[in-house]
Amino acid sequence: MKSHNSDPENTSLLKDAKIRNIMHNSLDNVMSKRMIACKTAKEIWNALETECQGKMAINKNRRVVFMQEYEQFDAKADELISDIYDRFLTLLNDLSLVGKEYGMEDSNNKFLRALPED
Repeated sequence: MKSHNSDPENTSLLKDAKIRNIMHNSLDNVMSKRMIACKTAKEIWNALETECQGKMAINKNRRVVFMQEYEQFDAKADELISDIYDRFLTLLNDLSLVGKEYGMEDSNNKFLRALPED
């Protein structure tokens, strides 16, 4: 009589179930809910790969936009220096989130050049 545990199909299904469980437990709640309809670990992997590639493309586009904003950064008419500084810090934080950071000297010079001359 053949042992239940030695059946290759059952062993494969058990391994897949364990891997799916590990994958779901490794994801945050939002991402896990997106993957709940996947029937196999391979489907989860493929869905995650697609999701992450989309996010990488979005981040790449955001990075380009933020870099352009940085290069063109300038004070607005009648804007308080504190508001200029807040906008600049927000831009630097946004850049950091997409993997682009400028050195302190460059950032300080950029900010000073953006200030109104009067």
